[in-house]
Amino acid sequence: MTPTLSLRLRLTLLWCAVSLVVLVGLELLSLAVLNAQLNGAVDGDLALVARQYQAEVGGATSQADLYQRAHDFLAQDVDAGHGFSAVYTVTLQDGTLLTNTQDSRLLDAMATARPGEAAPVTLHDPAVGDVRVAAIPIVENGSEVGVFRIALPLEGIQATVSAHLTPLLIGNAILIALGGLLAYVVTGHALSPVRRITATAASISEGDLSRRIDYRGPRDEVGHLAETFDAMLGRLQGGFEQRQAFYALASHELRTPLTIVRGHLEVLRRMERPAAEEVRETLDISLEEIDRITDEINDMLLLGRMLLRQNGPLAVVDASAVLADVHRKARRLAVRDWQLDIEGPTPVRAEAEQLSRALLNLVTNAVRHTREGDQVRLVCRRRGEWTELQVADAGDGIRAADMPHVFDPWYRAGKRDGRVGGLGLMIVREVAGAHGGSVDVASRVGQGTTFTIRLPISPPRPQAAVAPAPRPALGGLAAQGGTDSTP
Repeated sequence: MTPTLSLRLRLTLLWCAVSLVVLVGLELLSLAVLNAQLNGAVDGDLALVARQYQAEVGGATSQADLYQRAHDFLAQDVDAGHGFSAVYTVTLQDGTLLTNTQDSRLLDAMATARPGEAAPVTLHDPAVGDVRVAAIPIVENGSEVGVFRIALPLEGIQATVSAHLTPLLIGNAILIALGGLLAYVVTGHALSPVRRITATAASISEGDLSRRIDYRGPRDEVGHLAETFDAMLGRLQGGFEQRQAFYALASHELRTPLTIVRGHLEVLRRMERPAAEEVRETLDISLEEIDRITDEINDMLLLGRMLLRQNGPLAVVDASAVLADVHRKARRLAVRDWQLDIEGPTPVRAEAEQLSRALLNLVTNAVRHTREGDQVRLVCRRRGEWTELQVADAGDGIRAADMPHVFDPWYRAGKRDGRVGGLGLMIVREVAGAHGGSVDVASRVGQGTTFTIRLPISPPRPQAAVAPAPRPALGGLAAQGGTDSTP
């Protein structure tokens, strides 16, 4: 596999590349400004010489006087063509050439400049190099009688620019090297939380969910990443602990009825000739415990599907009809003072079977914690944009210390009978949440408990018929008996 550069090294190289581009751009700009300033100084010198020439030669009265004055003007500069010294040529109409240099290559380069150009031009000759040339026409009595050319070699200017270029390049190299080292250190410090996240993730793969990043730096992108990772670890740890507790409770809840069945069967097997009553009692107890196991397994499967959001399709159902059907079945469970209070049709979007299951769980729970003749009241009413479904009993009530745990799986407040509860109330909570609603509980010890499911009211649809309430078999009703999770 092709080796990959680390993120730290890639960021450092990227910073160096960007710095190099910026520094080179600044150098080119600086050199361009410097070159323009030097060219401006040369053009100023050329203009000054042109004015001197006009002052000393421009007043000639004849061709001979012009020749003499031009000759005297050129004879003033004996160092022409060297360094920044000016080179002059005067070309008359009769072909006479007056100059202060004997460099034929420079003269040929200057001869290419044409008079009348708006500004001096830079000419390049392979032998002479670059020269800045201005060509000025010589006019006498309204007619052009010659051309005056002024040239300044740019060798000195180019040498000056080159002299600045070398230290700039060296300085840039040093700056990029130091900047790259600093960027490597800074990015290493900035990416240290990422390395800790990697180490923490590696430790998690070994089963340690208690570790955290504990980032203490600025709340930047890396800081948010570390905080998000810690929050995710917290959720994972909580979910893992809940799963472990769920498995432990489930194994305990399922092992107890299996132990009871096995014990009775072992006793029956040790009898040589068991009586018919003994056999029937053992079979009844075994079937009862097997039904209990079946109920628990069905609840686990249902709860698992709901936790995975694998709910069935929702339809518009009449919540009051569902509650009325639950009331009809509840009257067969036990002798209680059953009350039904329905204000009128209340359409909601729900899966009717799950909603009925949740209400039956609440009813079964109320039966378990009331006595014969106690009142159990079922209510369906509108409250603004919500439908409220209540199951209120006049039973023992729930202690304040137990209220936060009412919807926990297999929780039984105080465990007074030595058994844990079931999954019934947890299923109620998940059903309410899956339908966009919630469930609340209010209770006072010795006065009873009220569970309230709140679901959003579904807007009426002209062409949508209200689905009828489900009619589960009586065996399905009996299956709710093991879903208690309240005191």
